Amino acid sequence: MTARRVPVGPPLVLKFGGSAFADLDGYHRVARYAARRAAEDGRPLVVVASAMSGTTGRLQQTLDALAEDPPADAAAMLLTTGETVSVALLAAALDAEGVPARPLQAADTGLLAEGPADRAALVSAGPGALAGALAGCPVAVVPGGQAVDAEGRTVMLGRNSSDLSAVATAAALGAETCELFSDVPGVCTADPYLVPEARTLSRISYEGARRMSRHGAKVVHEGAVDWAERGGVRLLCRPFPWCEAPDGGTAVGTGPEAAAVVVHRHSDVWCFGSGRERGAVGRLLGAEGLAVAEFDTADGACLTVPAGVRGVARHLRDARRLDGLCLVTTLWPDGRAEHTAVPRPEAAAEARRRHALLYPDPGGTAGRAVRPPAKARSPHSDVLVGRARSESRRPS
Repeated sequence: MTARRVPVGPPLVLKFGGSAFADLDGYHRVARYAARRAAEDGRPLVVVASAMSGTTGRLQQTLDALAEDPPADAAAMLLTTGETVSVALLAAALDAEGVPARPLQAADTGLLAEGPADRAALVSAGPGALAGALAGCPVAVVPGGQAVDAEGRTVMLGRNSSDLSAVATAAALGAETCELFSDVPGVCTADPYLVPEARTLSRISYEGARRMSRHGAKVVHEGAVDWAERGGVRLLCRPFPWCEAPDGGTAVGTGPEAAAVVVHRHSDVWCFGSGRERGAVGRLLGAEGLAVAEFDTADGACLTVPAGVRGVARHLRDARRLDGLCLVTTLWPDGRAEHTAVPRPEAAAEARRRHALLYPDPGGTAGRAVRPPAKARSPHSDVLVGRARSESRRPS
């Protein structure tokens, strides 16, 4: 019988987005891949798991149907259950692959946050708890986007914050690289779902990635980039599961800044009476961790606000929403950000036009982004609350 190799060196930290768990087979695919990486690299492994695709949104819909403005701690308790379910399912899938794995809760991660429980700010990451877990078991499965506050309560680091917890964990454990897997081929020059001509950048600087995130691109969480730069952690944004090429994806660290087009399709446009009012609201929303963009139109001073976020209505009482408008932002390589508001049905065409201005040569050096499969909500995303009433059918 061959003795099991004892993992040595800094751990591997791999984060998998919700698209990896679009179905239950996704947990087996991730488990097989993680098991292979652990065996090949011979190092401890931390796997950060997001909620299965569509779960958090479904939970948010259920909460909204129950209460207009529920307490933040109640919202956090509900909305973090999706990642907790993923941790348990992935640990079970790893065990089925013959890989002992320890499922951890937020209190076991060493991540400390403060602020509103449903979008708290991460303030520290300690290695002790995770290092202790890895000493007893070479693979740990961690919930993405969760931390604890000073009283030990589980809090949420905001929507789409699994990147943040993964990178902070990597920095705390001394990992040189943190690999972030999602349903796109890497950091792209535009959303490949909207712009087929989008290219995948092989490298981008921390500031370039941060700038794209700040302007609303769904690339890497802005806070994750900050933690990576401070901790000297290189980020590798890679596709999963439809491409596992070892040299694929985008390395975030050293490299050029971004020239890209961002379509704010998941944000609403709000108009204010003055630029001063807009600026004040923008600062308040920014302090709550929300990505907003300020710009001017013929209607006045405008601001984008992510749609469907709890607790922002109180900041927008004196503003009016411009229904049907969508913001398209062009990020030029010299640092300029050019904003254009267009009717929402025209946003994709405007993005393609602006992308052609940035990249007029179809045979340029950046590789063409492989268009990902259509986004789909997991059929199991309703496991915690059942199907929405509109989706249910009475037996005939």
